[in-house]
Amino acid sequence: MTTDLLGRELDATETEILQTYRRLKDLVGREDLPPCVAANLKHALAYCWNAVNDLGLEYEHLLDSGV
Repeated sequence: MTTDLLGRELDATETEILQTYRRLKDLVGREDLPPCVAANLKHALAYCWNAVNDLGLEYEHLLDSGV
């Protein structure tokens, strides 16, 4: 994805934020993590989701992903 939800090109910072968000989602989906790590990654994902949502980079509900 190279544009936000309004069709504007992402800048370098927005691209990095979106990549970080997607990487955190991948990590949270793993089943081999210790419970404390999984819980902390979910917290980090929720905070990162706030930035992604506020910037209009991606639209989804974390509850749909099990977070």
